[in-house]
Amino acid sequence: MNIGIVGGGAVGLLLAAYLGRRHKVTVYTRRLSQARQLAECGVALKKEGKTTETAVQARPFAGTELVEPLVFVTVKQYDVADVCSQRDSFRRVGTIVFLQNGMSHLEQLSVFADKNIVVGVVEHGAFKLDDRTVAHTGAGKLTLAPFYGSPAAAAGLAGDREFPIEWADDWERILVDKLVVNAVINPLTALLQVKNGELLEVAPYRDMMAQLFDEVRRVLPLRDAGRAWERVVHICRNTADNYSSMYMDVANGRRTEIDAILGYVLKQGEARGVALPLVRFVYCALKGKEGGSRDG
Repeated sequence: MNIGIVGGGAVGLLLAAYLGRRHKVTVYTRRLSQARQLAECGVALKKEGKTTETAVQARPFAGTELVEPLVFVTVKQYDVADVCSQRDSFRRVGTIVFLQNGMSHLEQLSVFADKNIVVGVVEHGAFKLDDRTVAHTGAGKLTLAPFYGSPAAAAGLAGDREFPIEWADDWERILVDKLVVNAVINPLTALLQVKNGELLEVAPYRDMMAQLFDEVRRVLPLRDAGRAWERVVHICRNTADNYSSMYMDVANGRRTEIDAILGYVLKQGEARGVALPLVRFVYCALKGKEGGSRDG
């Protein structure tokens, strides 16, 4: 199968490394220099002290017409609008899979009303080392669900032991489950500048987790709050030695996805008339760390 991947970040490279073993993969990047390096050298995957390489094709995304029947969009949530603005590039694409944190980008996907749209969550730990190298730091799974239309070409994807792919019927449930995890773990690790595991190991940090979770659960459609909390703790423990993506964004002076995560939670609170003081405090703290707007 021919598969396109829009985005050359950690998630995009991780997908290319694994899907490229069975399929013909083209990575569409922001920069020409990255596309050239990937096309010439392939994707390098570092895992458990070993490095494997997978050949891929690559080209810049801007101004390019995508020809693959199945395309994954792996850019950060705040870059989805730019992808949607180039919808003419997707004229020949039948199925698009969006893999973003948060949920505030969903309303933008209506520009692809004539496509089959799938959304999903990536539960792997991945860290981009350079333009062609990704470290697989935590095993997980890729869960997909139809957003509208049908799975179409995506239904033919087959995972394996190292990169399992699962399907769900309820897209909202999988996105909300992931949003809760991201809303609790990512902002706190970025704010406190700690690894995921320290949130459980340091008692006051665990109290902060519980308080933040208590506010988040008030405005999100959770079927079982107890199960959701257990899931947060489980993922935090399983990724104890990892730095969250938001931690890495703050540490490297990059824009974070705080608007897509806690910003979305705040909007849900406003819509329901529910005050979320701790969520707002953490949100404002992270906006300040990423160089948020300043008066004067």
